[in-house]
Amino acid sequence: MKIGLIGNDTSHVEIFSSMLHDENHPFYINDVEFSGFIESYSEDLPISRDRAKKYKDVLLSYHIPEFDDVQTLNEEVDAWWIITVDGRNHLQWFEKIVSFQKPIFIDKPITIGLENFDRMVELATRYETPIFSSSSLRFSELLKGIHKDDVEFLYGFGPLPLQEKMPGYYWYGIHSLEWMDALFDCDVRQLERKRYERYEIVEFLFQDGRRAIFRGDYEWHDQFGGVVHCKGLPPKMLEFWKMKKSYYVSLLEEVLEFFKSKNPPFNIQRTRRIITWIEELQKF
Repeated sequence: MKIGLIGNDTSHVEIFSSMLHDENHPFYINDVEFSGFIESYSEDLPISRDRAKKYKDVLLSYHIPEFDDVQTLNEEVDAWWIITVDGRNHLQWFEKIVSFQKPIFIDKPITIGLENFDRMVELATRYETPIFSSSSLRFSELLKGIHKDDVEFLYGFGPLPLQEKMPGYYWYGIHSLEWMDALFDCDVRQLERKRYERYEIVEFLFQDGRRAIFRGDYEWHDQFGGVVHCKGLPPKMLEFWKMKKSYYVSLLEEVLEFFKSKNPPFNIQRTRRIITWIEELQKF
């Protein structure tokens, strides 16, 4: 399978290209490759601009060629991956490739704002192009043994560094929202957000009456986790950072299965639900 990559400004470039191109990687996947990339980064976003050269060099080190335009690269690929970190330009890139009718995975966030999201879905429907977007944490091995109907309450925590150009939960907070949605799979009736000096607390009241509390730390760290309470069972501690099989591996497996089957692992409206939560949290 051959994949076209858009973007070179995020650690995800190195994480996923190593699994596809480094035969010594413990989770190396054979017969799949990034067949080319289009350079994309944002000058007004330091986390994009300041890392673009580093990750471009990573791609070139694996002998992944750079292409100047999507039309030429499209002739070489079976599927597309929009990986650039800046969600503001995802719609722009999507509009350039959706008519090719090849499956497209859009790294989180799928886009910024509900209007842009609805535009993407409208285009995907018009061109009958399969699309899928997700955070890697949604497919963590830790969550696979938990049935959503058994979940009663959750206390979750994780990093929440903020970016002015990608406000609120659009950059890092979306990771935690995604895995919480994987557990509850339910719309929210009410959200409350309280900010403190070093962290914030969000309280979720779901439509079915269940509740969750999330603590987001403004300083970056890699410790996503929580305590989930299920019916008739002792509380279960979730420590994503201690897993032997990284959630990045699990996401890549889901993406490749999507590229083969052209069937996303869940309905795109669940992604819209996440964007709705982020937009609601922006009001506080």
